[in-house]
Amino acid sequence: MEGDVPRISSGTPYLDQLLAGGWLRGGSYIVTGPPGTGKTTLGNQFCFSVAEQGDCALYVTLLVETHARMLMHLRSLAFFRPEFVGTRVFYLSGTTVLKEKGPSGLLELLTRTVREKHIKVLVIDGFTLVRERAGSTLEQREFLQGLSVLCGLTDCTTLLLSTEMSKAMNVEYAMVDGILALNAELLGRRAIRDLEVVKFRGSNNIPGRHTFLINEHGICIYPRWEAVYRKIPEIIPESSMRLRFGVPRLDAMCQGGLVAYSSTLLLGSPGSGKTLLGLHFLAEGARNEEPGLYFGFAESGKTLMRRMKSMGLDLTPYLERGLIRLESRALAETLPDAMVQELMNLVSQHQYRRVFIDGLEPFAKEAIDPERTTRFLSALINALRDKHITPLITEETNTLFGPDIHSPIEGAEAIFDNLIFLRFVELNGRLYRLLSILKMRDSDNDPFLRELVISHKGIQVQEAPAALGGMMTGQSQAPKTRKKSPKRLTALKRHSRKPGGRK
Repeated sequence: MEGDVPRISSGTPYLDQLLAGGWLRGGSYIVTGPPGTGKTTLGNQFCFSVAEQGDCALYVTLLVETHARMLMHLRSLAFFRPEFVGTRVFYLSGTTVLKEKGPSGLLELLTRTVREKHIKVLVIDGFTLVRERAGSTLEQREFLQGLSVLCGLTDCTTLLLSTEMSKAMNVEYAMVDGILALNAELLGRRAIRDLEVVKFRGSNNIPGRHTFLINEHGICIYPRWEAVYRKIPEIIPESSMRLRFGVPRLDAMCQGGLVAYSSTLLLGSPGSGKTLLGLHFLAEGARNEEPGLYFGFAESGKTLMRRMKSMGLDLTPYLERGLIRLESRALAETLPDAMVQELMNLVSQHQYRRVFIDGLEPFAKEAIDPERTTRFLSALINALRDKHITPLITEETNTLFGPDIHSPIEGAEAIFDNLIFLRFVELNGRLYRLLSILKMRDSDNDPFLRELVISHKGIQVQEAPAALGGMMTGQSQAPKTRKKSPKRLTALKRHSRKPGGRK
């Protein structure tokens, strides 16, 4: 059974997830990719992770940077422990032996060192040189076969770091237990790193490419969320339970509030009131002891608190009691999978019941593959629902005024259970905010347009300013009156000649 195969952690939690639990103990794996993609960091992170567990690791270099320079670079990374160097993590240069005695001499050195120091993880950095020094294909096979036997007998897991890209005809790619390919490419002006598990014997793995970063923690991997969370949610919207906004007329339009565990998209132009409605939603939950999370961009928590206080809603007591948490992120280069992992970690730690994501675009529009968007959003909503959360998410329309209103993220509206639309309309030289509920899947709703009024007194929903057509398009028109025909006008004139009627 797959679950019975002994595993060893890679030292990066989400890589273990991609590998269905980690590397197989005693296996041999190639980590390939161009220079600068993170192979050396990944290998050292693996070694120090094993050292943390009390085992020993051996890092062998072949014509790469010197050990002193490598250790200098590693000191800035969180996983590095200087006390482990020379005690649990050993560094060895195999270049001289490989030049003088070839692959067989290197294998002899590795065998002796692994046995003497009871090594459980072996990393060979610069494995491309072994291939170049081998006199024949047979010599390559003999080296890899000997290395595989050594791993099996000593329960040692081996990573071979290579700059050669995967080729089906290469001997090593056929003989090792798995291949992990690292890549770096430009997307516009952005540099994106990703990895792919090309081959992994004896286990399932999550296929496709997954993004990663190299930061102060080392390698941080972010699997594609829709590939990780593939199950159908067990929790379904509960129409008998309602979550109110705390805006009476709006709650009445929703027949008492949003259906519990349903997903809602607030779609509207900038300044139409999306953020304020979302914060009202969290504040109303806090009043009912339902913890809520704000996860947004551009505006800091202090700015949001000041704005809400100026409108008569002080969030301070709720923040002090932990009933509302404000998490703001800079609107910079973002990775959707990294943000959703951070969001789900917060949700798991604090058991929120309401989540307000203020800005769908940073989550989905920055996706590397636009075709991922709907699958990514569906997986996010399903994951939140399974946590007994009712999510509210905002999205800005692509235009401020005009008859043509489009969502920047195609197909997003169809994913959500509820859609609330906000926009500006001009009437007699004045701008009005209008609110309408376009759909609620599990509930009836008020189909009429209402005016959204924002002032120092707070938020109010009122009747629309006039019974005009075309207000949803932002181009209001007076109702058309029926034009009277010429024959009808003549008859009316005759009838009006005398009070008594005809002559």
